Formats: sequence, C-alpha cells, structure tokens
Amino acid sequence: MDISEVSDSLFGAFAGIHALALPRTVVSPPFDGLLGVFYTKLVSMSPQDPAWFVAHADSAPGDVLDLCCGGGRTAVAFAAAGHRVTGVDLSPVQISAAEKRAAEHGVADSTTWLTADVVGLRLGRTFDTVVIGGLSLTLFDGPRRTALLEVVRRHLAPGGRVLLDHTPAQEDEPATEQNITLPLALGARRGFVLLGARRQPTHGVQLTNMYAEIIDADGRTERHLTGFRFRVDSSDGLVRELAGHGLVVRERHRDLQAPESAAPTPFPARELVVASA
Repeated sequence: MDISEVSDSLFGAFAGIHALALPRTVVSPPFDGLLGVFYTKLVSMSPQDPAWFVAHADSAPGDVLDLCCGGGRTAVAFAAAGHRVTGVDLSPVQISAAEKRAAEHGVADSTTWLTADVVGLRLGRTFDTVVIGGLSLTLFDGPRRTALLEVVRRHLAPGGRVLLDHTPAQEDEPATEQNITLPLALGARRGFVLLGARRQPTHGVQLTNMYAEIIDADGRTERHLTGFRFRVDSSDGLVRELAGHGLVVRERHRDLQAPESAAPTPFPARELVVASA
C-alpha cells in the first residue's frame, strides 16, 4: 500500500489531522513504522488466534505457508507445535518482529521468513496448510485479491487446508463508526494511539485509521498517521468466491473470544473459516 492509498482511506478526525500538515507528522503504510510496531504488539496480546489456527490444521507435523504473516505469532505457534513454517510478509518491520519472536520461542530452525509481496508469489512447492490470518484477506480487493487466491490454490497440496478469517456482513447490518484511545509507551516516551473504524456493510467496506502522538523527555511531540481499507463480504459471498478458485469451505466458526455487544459496532465478531481443495 502506498501513501496515496493511505490518504484515501482516512476519514473524520484522521482526515482532518492529515489536512493540517502539522510538523513532525509521519504518514506511513499501515504495518510499517511506529504504528506497525504498535499493531504487532497489540495483536500479539491474545493467544487464542494462533491456538485456533493450529488446532484446525492437520494434527501431524507438516509444511505450513503463512501469507501476510505479520509479526509471526501464528507462524511461531505452528512451529512450536512441530510444523515447518514459511512466513511471507511485505513489511520488513513485521518480518523483523517475526524473526525475533521465533528466536525467543526457540523455533528459529523450523521457520523461514520472506520479505515479499504475496501477490504473484511462486515458491515452486506446495504446503499442507495455507494460512491467511489477521483479517489479511480482507485487505485485498479486485485483481490483487484474485491473484492472492490463485497463490493460495497454487501452493496448497492435495488434501491440504486453507485457514482464514474475516468479519462477515450481517443481514440489514447498519453503518457504524467508533473511536477508541489506547496508551502508548516507548522507553521514556509517552503518548497515545487513537484507533478509529468506519464500517459500511452495504458498500462492502470498512476503513480503519490510527493516529499516534508521542512526547519525548524534552516535550517534543512526534505524530504518526496511517489508515487502511477492509473488504466486507457476507459469509455466503465468501463461500462462493472461494469455490470459484477451487476451494470448498468445510467449516465456519464464530470467534468465541469476541466481546458481546448489544449495539451495532464496527468491531464485529470474526468468522474463522476452514477450506480445502
């Protein structure tokens, strides 16, 4: 994702902050820079995701391809369970975090990390399990999404499994928007991250934005801003799309760790999907 795509995905206060062009403001791709580091730490707090993915792969140790692997939390969990894992991500920040995590968990010898665009990937081999976690599939649309699903099919061994997640649109789901503020600490520096989401199911899209301010010991403020766009599909729509690429959905699970909400929210429960060729 380039900076123009980041700018196009900003909304509300985030777009206003961007328009101000304040000094010491860094606009970056969503998974790079300071906000990329913050994102990696945020999503690594819960062990439930990796446990679900590992539990729904073949129990016998095998070869796993983790596409858009991020900071390696799922890939490292697979390696710790005895699998041989190849993780691919476009972000050097995320791959560096993944390498560090593998070393800390003693599975560096069972993991291979590639800094590459998953679209058009050709490794010349197949894998028993292909993973696209962290809602990564929803970041792709149009020809790039088609190409990503072709990569999945190309690298899936006969009888292998595809494991992925998304946040399905519900029938008559209204548009929603919400902002939350989270504390941020980097050494002696302190600040906050404003996380915002605008979900528009009827348009098949969700925008997620992050803005951070961090202040050093001398009182100087550094600002970071990013945003990205999710694609929102219905459960049945995703089933049809996968079928068009020769992938049959075998199981669909609601994320039981998601908090219950009486009101509509732009942070809905995910659906975790098991498919095979």
